[in-house]
Amino acid sequence: MRKLNLKKLIAATLTVTLSMTMLTGCGGSKGSSGSDEKVLNLLVWEGYADTSFTEQFEKENGCKVNATYFTTSDDLAAKLKAGGGDTYDVISPSGDMAGYLVQNGMVEEIDVTKLSNWNDINDSVKLEDVEKDGKIYGVPYLWGPDYLVYDADVIKEEPTSWDIFWDPAYKGRISLYDDISNIYMIGQMEGLDAQDKTAIYNMSEEQLADAKKKLSEINSSVRKYWVSAGELNDLFANKEVDVAIGWPLTVKELNDQGRNLKWTIPKEGCTGWMDRLMIVKGAKHKDLAMKWMDWVTSPEGQALGAAATYYSVVNEKALDHMDKELIEATNADSLEEFFAKINFWQYVENRDRYNEVWVEVKTAN
Repeated sequence: MRKLNLKKLIAATLTVTLSMTMLTGCGGSKGSSGSDEKVLNLLVWEGYADTSFTEQFEKENGCKVNATYFTTSDDLAAKLKAGGGDTYDVISPSGDMAGYLVQNGMVEEIDVTKLSNWNDINDSVKLEDVEKDGKIYGVPYLWGPDYLVYDADVIKEEPTSWDIFWDPAYKGRISLYDDISNIYMIGQMEGLDAQDKTAIYNMSEEQLADAKKKLSEINSSVRKYWVSAGELNDLFANKEVDVAIGWPLTVKELNDQGRNLKWTIPKEGCTGWMDRLMIVKGAKHKDLAMKWMDWVTSPEGQALGAAATYYSVVNEKALDHMDKELIEATNADSLEEFFAKINFWQYVENRDRYNEVWVEVKTAN
């Protein structure tokens, strides 16, 4: 999620290999030629293997970073179950999947005392969903909101509610993320999380039925359910949509191209994601994985990650490496204040049911 060249992303399973001259000093695996290749295999969101910070890591550690991208939390789970530690070393799940992976023994314990930047990571983002039996299984990396993004050349006044999606004036001109997080949005519109933030992640059958009804009402109004961030960028770039649920990178990338996109958090609030870095159970390159996590959570690594994605940092020392524009755009100097405005994705125990409802919404007449 990110300053990306997404046109090179082919479907959801593209593996991007970032290469350089092979040096020494990393754990290795056999390459096709039979020689030892020193590699780190990532399964991450788009942008979390940007060359702005992978190349420096490769040079310093004499290795190659291989990145496979996933598009949703369910896509991550499917790829991880298919490959596991034989294929991947480090993953970057959001809050609705991180706890599931911990509870199901799919990730390794992390000795945070070996991470030189651990104590610099803000305590407010060290969430308990990646802790079990006193052990820690995930390291905070970057986070951000599910904004309401709109074309300010078309929509002159800032929208105040998610109900803009039900406005007939924008029929065929809206886009939603192809994910169960839309159900969370309905829960927020109903005020379910006003007193209990977990309520939208544990909705009853009656509440899910209500969410299905409301989302089905606008199914025909959706121009496209986007899967990758690049798809949403293209929809706005081609002026196919006027308003959408989106991430900060879309506003950044399109405005850099001369567009006038804006974002807002509606009165009902918004959800968001706290992405963690985790080591896959049975990963072959654990030492290198630890070095990677230490690098991308360092002040410089965090600043480079923010610049590539326009997501928010967890290490506030990164501000020393960020210019004023980047700090303001990512709310890096007001982490706790902005953090408090977002209901971050959490583990959905009945995720299968949420997915069933979402499929029913997309197939509604």
